[in-house]
Amino acid sequence: MLNTAIQTQATIQQNDYYSVIARGPMLDRVYGMRYRSYSAEGYIEENSSLKFIDEYDDKPNSICFLAYQGSKAIGSMRACVYNPSQKDLMIPVMEVFDKELRDNVGYDNVFVEMNKFVIDPTFQRKGGMQARLMLMGSVLNESLAKQATSVVVAVRPEHIRFYQLFGAKVISDIKSYPHLSFKTVLMVCTELDAADKLLRTKLRAA
Repeated sequence: MLNTAIQTQATIQQNDYYSVIARGPMLDRVYGMRYRSYSAEGYIEENSSLKFIDEYDDKPNSICFLAYQGSKAIGSMRACVYNPSQKDLMIPVMEVFDKELRDNVGYDNVFVEMNKFVIDPTFQRKGGMQARLMLMGSVLNESLAKQATSVVVAVRPEHIRFYQLFGAKVISDIKSYPHLSFKTVLMVCTELDAADKLLRTKLRAA
């Protein structure tokens, strides 16, 4: 079930999967889940706040999505929107892949970065793929609503093949990503309608 509208508890069935835009106190769930996921894998150092927040989280061009199964939050992903009419609002991927973006996407276009994807460590083996597809669909919907020409994502090399299924192409060498200990390559998808259609098909089959 791909649904980014906020639902009430009364309408949620136990096995329903859905995603919502995280606002207010819900953002603490996002930050806590990021911390648990990244620290469990050793990608960040432990801290006393038990949250992982970066300087882009409070920017007006950043949107966090939470995926749920029933009433349990199971995953999160962030969309960061670059708009040439607001050039002062950067997005994380520009810190590392500026030349690749300039050469392959262009700073005269609206584009969206898909980042900070995490699945709660307690849920990894129970439905992580459905949560991933749903969150990707939420970011794609937001990208289409913003009239973006492309979606970019920095992924670990072992995940390249998965994103290629949705038409994404590698446009960089391997580089480090801000605040995280792993290496990534930059991928870009320009056929957003086709990717959205394929995501919906895979969600129905999941």
